[in-house]
Amino acid sequence: MKSASIQRMCFFGTVLLLACGDFVFGQDVVFHLLEGDQLGREVGNVADEAGLNNIAGEQDFAHLRYSFLTTQTPHYNYFSINNQTSVLTTNQAIDRETLCEFTNVCFIKLNIAVQSMKSSFFQKVSVYVYIDDVNDNHPVFDKPIIDLQISESVLVGTSITIDGARDADTSDRYSLQSYEVMPNDTPFEINFQKKLDGTSIVRLIVKEALNREQRDNYHFSVVARDGGSPPLSGTLKVNITISDVNDNSPKFSQSVYYIEVKESVNVSSVILTLRATDLDDGKNGKVFYRLSPHQSETVLTSFAIDNSTGDLSVIKPLKYVKGEQHVIIVEASDFGDQPLTSQALVNVTVLDVGNNPPSINLNLLSSDSLAKVSEFASRGTVVAHIAVDDPDTGKNGEIMCTIDNPAFVLQRLENKEFKVTVDRALDRELYQQIHVTVFCKDSGMPPLNTSDSFYVEIEDENDNAPIFDLSVYTAGIMENNNVGDVIVHVQANDADDKNNADLLYSLSESNNGMFYIDEKSGIIRTQARLDRENVSSYSVIVIARDQGDPALSGSATVIISVLDKNDNEPMFNQSRYTFTVNENAPAGSQVGILYATDQDEGENAVITFTGPDSVPFTIFPGGYIKTDRVLDREVQNRYEFIARARDKDHEATAVVTIHLNDKNDNRPKVTSPSQLNNTVYVDKHTEVNTMVTIIRAYDLDSGINSQLIYEIVGRNDSGHFDLHPDKGQVFLKRSLENNIGTFFRLDILVSDMGHPVLSTPATLNIRVLTSNTAALVEPKSSNILIVAILVSVTVIISLAIIVIIVFIRRSDRQRRNQGQVNENFYKGVVENTATVFAAPSEESISEKKKKKGVSFSLENGVDKVSEVTTQGQEFMYDNDMERKVDDSHSLGSASDSGRGGSDDELNSSRTHNNSGDIHSTKKDWYLHHQRSYDAPMQTFLPPSNPPSYHLLPHPGGSQNGRQNYQYSDSMDPGPSDASLRTFHGRTMSYDTNSSSEGLNQNGGPSDCVV
Repeated sequence: MKSASIQRMCFFGTVLLLACGDFVFGQDVVFHLLEGDQLGREVGNVADEAGLNNIAGEQDFAHLRYSFLTTQTPHYNYFSINNQTSVLTTNQAIDRETLCEFTNVCFIKLNIAVQSMKSSFFQKVSVYVYIDDVNDNHPVFDKPIIDLQISESVLVGTSITIDGARDADTSDRYSLQSYEVMPNDTPFEINFQKKLDGTSIVRLIVKEALNREQRDNYHFSVVARDGGSPPLSGTLKVNITISDVNDNSPKFSQSVYYIEVKESVNVSSVILTLRATDLDDGKNGKVFYRLSPHQSETVLTSFAIDNSTGDLSVIKPLKYVKGEQHVIIVEASDFGDQPLTSQALVNVTVLDVGNNPPSINLNLLSSDSLAKVSEFASRGTVVAHIAVDDPDTGKNGEIMCTIDNPAFVLQRLENKEFKVTVDRALDRELYQQIHVTVFCKDSGMPPLNTSDSFYVEIEDENDNAPIFDLSVYTAGIMENNNVGDVIVHVQANDADDKNNADLLYSLSESNNGMFYIDEKSGIIRTQARLDRENVSSYSVIVIARDQGDPALSGSATVIISVLDKNDNEPMFNQSRYTFTVNENAPAGSQVGILYATDQDEGENAVITFTGPDSVPFTIFPGGYIKTDRVLDREVQNRYEFIARARDKDHEATAVVTIHLNDKNDNRPKVTSPSQLNNTVYVDKHTEVNTMVTIIRAYDLDSGINSQLIYEIVGRNDSGHFDLHPDKGQVFLKRSLENNIGTFFRLDILVSDMGHPVLSTPATLNIRVLTSNTAALVEPKSSNILIVAILVSVTVIISLAIIVIIVFIRRSDRQRRNQGQVNENFYKGVVENTATVFAAPSEESISEKKKKKGVSFSLENGVDKVSEVTTQGQEFMYDNDMERKVDDSHSLGSASDSGRGGSDDELNSSRTHNNSGDIHSTKKDWYLHHQRSYDAPMQTFLPPSNPPSYHLLPHPGGSQNGRQNYQYSDSMDPGPSDASLRTFHGRTMSYDTNSSSEGLNQNGGPSDCVV
C-alpha cells in the first residue's frame, strides 16, 4: 500500500515537472558488457532504456539528439553514441583488467546529454556500463619451481609460507578460487588467503609426521585454479628435502648376550663382538662403543671393549667362582650434537677348567677365518661342520648342541658331529656378516657346557640395479663454453658389493657427441661449444652399469639448458636504407622505419635504434625515423648518415639516405636583363636570324619544377624579334634598315613547369644603331668631357676589377686547398649551341697583345652567328640541378682575366659534395662567380667584311672519346701545321691536313668563342 502511494506521488510529480518545463535531469541507465577486443559492439539503446519516448513525448522524441556531456576523461574514448538513434557502441578493445585492476566490480559512468532540436527539452542521462569479466587470464606463479628443506622434527600443523599465484581476473567468479596439492598422498596440504592485488598468502601445512629414515624427499605440484568453467590453472612444482634429526639411537643386534669363558682364557683375548646400527645419517648414524661407567669395578677392570669395532676382550685373568656371572653393560652412542645411547647386557660365565667340558672343533669349510655363503643360498645349504669332543663317558659324555641365530639351524650328522645349514633366505644388503654361536653341553650333573662362535660372511650376488639419486637432473651452462667445462655431477648407488657395486657411467647415443661423462666419477662435461641460437636445451640419458654377471643398469634423464650469452650483434635487414620525404613537411613527419633482429633472447635481444645528432631527423628507439624540423630541399636535397642498432654489448650500423622531394616553392630568378641593365644595342645592318642576346634565368627547384619556358607577353617591335621558348635566345626576324634609332620594348615572362606554375617578368629594351661608333661617340665638342669621365671611370673600374680578381683567385685557392668546394658544382656549358664570332683584324690582335691588364673594346661589327649543336647538355647540375653558367665564357666578355679564376680553379669548383648539400654552394656561386649584371648588355655589331666560321661534325666521327669537328674559315685557311688552341677552358686540336678539330668531351663541352 505504501509503495503504491509512493508511485502515485512520483507520477503526479513527473506530470507537474513536465507541465512546468521540458528541462529534466537525473535519469540513470545500466548496461552490462563483456570485456573483449571487438570494435563496434552494440552496448544498448539509451533512449529505450531511459524511457525517453514517454518522457519527451512522441513529437519531440523523433527530434532528440544525443551526445556525451563530458569528454575530458579517457573512458569516453571507449564508446561512441549515435546522435540520432542513441545506440551506444564500443570504439576500441575493453580490457577489464586494465580498467579495474584491483576491484571485483568494474563500471564506467557516462553522462549523456539529450536535447530536442524542436523544443526546449533537455535531459542528462547517466549511463553505467558494467564491464563483466571474461575468464581470459589463468593463475600465474612468480616462479615455476621452488626448493624447500624441512626438518624431519617439524611438528604436525606447522605452516611454511610460499609465494602464491596471481590471477589478473579480479571478479568474484573468475578470480583465484582454490589451491590443491597434486598428488594428494603427500603429508602436506594447502591453506591460502586472498589479497587485494589478486595474489594470495599460501601456506604449506604439514599434516603428518615426517621421518627421514623412511623417506628423505617429496616432489609434488601445487595447482592454483580460478572459478572458470572449465577452470584455468597454474602449477608450481615443489621439491622438498627432509633434513635429518638425531632421532634414532643405535640398536644392538641383541639386547642380551650370553657367553661362557674358561678361566684359563688368555689376557687380551676377544670373547665377543657386539654390533649396533643407527638409522640416522652422517654423524648421527656413526656409532662408538664403551662400557657403562655405572657398573661394578670388577667388570671395568676385567673387561674392555674396542670403541670402533665393538670387540669385547679380557684385560686380566679371570677366576672361576661357583654360581657367579659377570654382567657387563655395554653402551653404543652416536656422534650427534645431542648423542643418543642404547645399552646391551653381556652375561659372562667363567668356566672351571678343573672339569672336562665338551670342546668344540669348528670347520668353516673355507680357507679363511670366516664361513662364506651366497645370499642366493637355498635352505639346507651347509655353512660349517662342527665336531664336539668330550673325553667323559656316560651321561657326562652325551652332548647336546644348539645354535643362537635363527638364520641357521644345527643338524646332527653323527653322535658328536653336526652341520650348520641355512634355514631361511639371506640378504647381504641387510646383513653383511652374521655372528653365530654354537652352544654344547654334556648331560652330567651338573652339566658342563662350552660354546664357540664364528662369523658367516654373506657373499654378494648381483641382485640390485644401480639407482640414481634423482630420476631427472636439471643443469644449465652458458653458451660459447670451453670444451671440457663441467655441467653436472650425477651419482648412482648400488646396494650390492665389490664388482656388483662397481659402477661405470655412460651417455646414450642421443647426445649427438655434444657431451661426455667420466665413467668413474659421473661428471658430465661438454665435448663441443654450445650455441643457444641453434639448440637451446638438450635431454641426455645417463646410464650407470655395474660390473656384475650379468650386469645390471639404471638410468636417469639430464636436461641441460643452454643459457644465453650476448654473443650476437643486431643485424639490420639491409645495409642501406633509402627513404624520401617531402620538403616543407611539418616537423614530426614519419620518414621510414628501420628493422633489425638479434638472435639472442631476453634482455640480450632488446634492440635500441639511435642516430647522429647532426642531422634534422630523430631516430626513435623503436626504429621510427621522423623529421625534427621543416626541411628545405633548396638548402639541402639529400641527407646521408649512419644509423645504429644496439643491444647491451654490441652495435650494428646501416647507411640511411634520405632524399627530399622537391616542391615548386621557388620562382625563376632572371639575371639578365636586370632592372639596372635591360638594354641591348643592335646595328641596323644585323642580318635576319642573328641571335641578338640571351635571356638568362635559373630556378632553385629541381626536375620539372626547374625547367623554364620563355615567352614574350608584351611588345612594340611589330614582330622584329623572336624568343626561343626553351633557350631564351632572342633572334632578329626582320631587317632593321628602316628602324634607325628605334627603341623596342619586349616584356618577357619566364615560367617554370611546376605545379602550380611560378613566373617572373622581365623587360628587354633593344636600341637600333647606325654603326658601332655612332652609338658611342657624338660629333660634338661637349662629348670630350664625357669621354674624359668615361676614361677615368674605366681606369677606376679596371683597378677595382684587378683587386677583385686577385681576391677571388686567392679565395678559390684557399677553398681548393681546404677541400671545402662542393663536388656538385656545375659541369655543363651554357647552352646546347656554340656561337662563333668574327675574328678581329691582325692589327687589332697585335695591338691587343701589347696591352696588359684588363681591356675593354667593342669590335667593329658582328659576324653572322652560326649555331652548331654539340653533345653537351643544357644547364645540367649534379643532383638534378642546373649546369653552372660561367660568365667568363658568355658572349661579349672582354677578356679571360675577368673570369674570377683559372680553368683549373673552375674545374676544381665542380667536384661533388658527398654530403649532398649543394644549395649553400650554389648560392655562393651566384654571389661570387656571376658577373655584375649592372654592366652593359651584350651588343652585336657586324664587321664590314664578316668572315664565316663554322664548326661542323667531321665525317670521321668520334675517336677515343673525342668528337671531331670540321673547321672552315673562308678568310684564313687555319694554322700552317698541327697545333692546339685553348678557348675559354676548352682545348681544340687543329690538323692542317684534315682541317678538323677535336673537342675534349671528358669534362663536358663548353661554349666555344673564336
